[in-house]
Amino acid sequence: MRIKGRIEAIDKDTYCVRVKVKFDTPQRWGEYLYPEEWNWARKCDEFGSLENLRILPEPQEPNYETCVVTFAEKIPDFEKRIFDDPVAWGVETLKEWIDSYESSRFTQIGEDMAVITSEYNMEAIVKWLRENSPVHAICRK
Repeated sequence: MRIKGRIEAIDKDTYCVRVKVKFDTPQRWGEYLYPEEWNWARKCDEFGSLENLRILPEPQEPNYETCVVTFAEKIPDFEKRIFDDPVAWGVETLKEWIDSYESSRFTQIGEDMAVITSEYNMEAIVKWLRENSPVHAICRK
């Protein structure tokens, strides 16, 4: 069972290492509610509850890149030419195509303009757009 918390203290002596973990939410074991717990291990053979403690890095905020694309034509007009075979492409619209890239989103803001955000696929998306659509301008931020 994974329980999240923060390390509050580390205590070492000749025989043991102890780590105090304050839980993000109190945990119920039996009839008792625990807001924190000490994990420990013997130094000689590492026996103890400390073997179950895993320190995970703090999650990092995604770093999204944004670009505004202006097309030379209205989006619905050229979509029909590009995605002429929806079964082969697996999508029918530019939005569906861009959104299929992991962590990427397409938001149309005009007949010929869209905002695209992507965590790490922007290079591939921009390359694909330049090669396969009537791009007038791409402004990356």
